[in-house]
Amino acid sequence: MPSVDSHEDLERFFLNALKPRERWRVGMEFEKFGVHPDTGEAVPFSGPDGVESFLKRMADRFHWSPLEEGGRVIGLERQESRITLEPGAQLELSGAPHATLHELAREIASHLAELRELTDPGQIAWLGSGSQPVSQWHEIELLPKERYHIMNRYLPLQGELGTTMMRTTAALQLNLDYESEADAMEKFRLAMALSPLVTALYANSAISGGRPNGFLSRRAYIWQRTDPRRCGFIEKLYQPDARFRDYVDYALDIPMIFLVRDGRWVDVDGAVTFRQYLDAGFHGYRACWEDWELHLSGIFTEARFKPYVEVRGADCTPPDLVMTFPALVKGILYDPEARRQTWDLVGSWGTIERQALFVTISRKGPRSTVRGVRLLDRLREIVRISREGLARQGAYDARGRDETVYLEPLLERLERGWDCPAREVLSLWNGAWNGDLRRFIAYSRF
Repeated sequence: MPSVDSHEDLERFFLNALKPRERWRVGMEFEKFGVHPDTGEAVPFSGPDGVESFLKRMADRFHWSPLEEGGRVIGLERQESRITLEPGAQLELSGAPHATLHELAREIASHLAELRELTDPGQIAWLGSGSQPVSQWHEIELLPKERYHIMNRYLPLQGELGTTMMRTTAALQLNLDYESEADAMEKFRLAMALSPLVTALYANSAISGGRPNGFLSRRAYIWQRTDPRRCGFIEKLYQPDARFRDYVDYALDIPMIFLVRDGRWVDVDGAVTFRQYLDAGFHGYRACWEDWELHLSGIFTEARFKPYVEVRGADCTPPDLVMTFPALVKGILYDPEARRQTWDLVGSWGTIERQALFVTISRKGPRSTVRGVRLLDRLREIVRISREGLARQGAYDARGRDETVYLEPLLERLERGWDCPAREVLSLWNGAWNGDLRRFIAYSRF
């Protein structure tokens, strides 16, 4: 394996990812829960009706290639797309990179059609929710993947809800390109600043343990109590002079969880930071590029480099809102004028304001306030800015529609006073559903 010898080597990992604007793409990571339709309990990984069996049927029917570990099927791949599993067997589409949202929408529609075709309506319901609605973490089978077994031992020592995060949460993420270091840092800085607003707007984890849990985004609350050293925000990267070297410095001082040699997982258990590993090695192992890439995947900040920019923070949404998330983010981050206007709205918030907002959004969502202004008012402006940004990007489908079409479900809701999915769920739960979990499942089901 090629060795890594210096700080400059690690910076080049990000510099090598520069792309001209005409080659920019978007790629989405789309997690969802498999539950029993009548009870909402988690479908296990193992067994004849489990998720592994489902993956095998997917491979046979739709020409996916199985991904195995220890003789178990733990994922699928087909061309540039992958289907992977989170620790509690949450199913994730790691989509191919696409030039337009139209292409991304087709991939997501095809993915969901394949899930529905193979799923007996009485066997598995795939849910758009940020939290497992019934099963507690200890009731959910841990995926037999060595990476997750190591994390399952390590994370409970760092935060009280690490194991809960692993098995009971689901989210949406979007991956974006950049053309220069300055472009990358501008996008990263704005992605961090927007993260609390995105979390509030897409808050959708108000039901767990079979009842309302007191949160709008319990997923966000759980992440705040997972591992403070590798979660949250990177304050230095809010500064206008931030560079890749600052991200490298941050990552170097994060304890390592694991590394891989010859297909075997090595439990580092936080014994060394990557900086210490780079300087002196660990039990005879020396740093290589694969170690660095794996280490970066164990950083869970609200935005991160992998080396592309990954925008995080959104609970998995109800079905008709899934495409609004990539539309919102692309409309802003891929349009310079939209980035400028959005930064004017949120860029002046200080460290204390950002931290306070990060704490309050899990319970108050868009009704949180900053400097006396409701977040919802800022969100309406930001969605408008995104729509204008998408219009300027001018990507049309075969019917002559631009990408603003994917924001329409969100715009329509905001215009009638809606503020987030969780608030709608709670209103229905306490009203028309009368606390019937099956009604929640029908509402959330893809």
